Amino acid sequence: MDINWNTIASIATAIGVALGVVQLHLSKKLAQTQFEDSLVQQYRVLAKDIPVDCLIGKEVSQEQWPDIRELIFNYLDLSNEQIALRANRRIGKKTWKDWKDGIIENLDKPAFSRLWDEVKESSPGTFSFLEKLELSGFNDDPKSWR
Repeated sequence: MDINWNTIASIATAIGVALGVVQLHLSKKLAQTQFEDSLVQQYRVLAKDIPVDCLIGKEVSQEQWPDIRELIFNYLDLSNEQIALRANRRIGKKTWKDWKDGIIENLDKPAFSRLWDEVKESSPGTFSFLEKLELSGFNDDPKSWR
């Protein structure tokens, strides 16, 4: 039996290339997951300072408003950044759906809605990605914007 070393070498090369492609894909997916997790951590750090009443949709007192206002503004900024990252294809589809649902849920809460309305009125364009998403009825996938 004659062994065709060229055929064996070609098969070995093809297997090596395939394994390299798989490894590259897995590395990219891991990096994306770690990046997304870092943004989730940013949200958790921010949310822990927002009073529970605000997070569960209760009205907040006028005395609390100045401090809460700053925290919610930072939340709006983070949300805008998350949308921008999806527009730039840096966020996966499943993560985007979860984040979008959270943004919608939070903007429906009185304190979040109050500040969001104030920002849009007094400083339109500050959070342009969030404004664009809201104008679409939260139906657009920002990934399609670019």
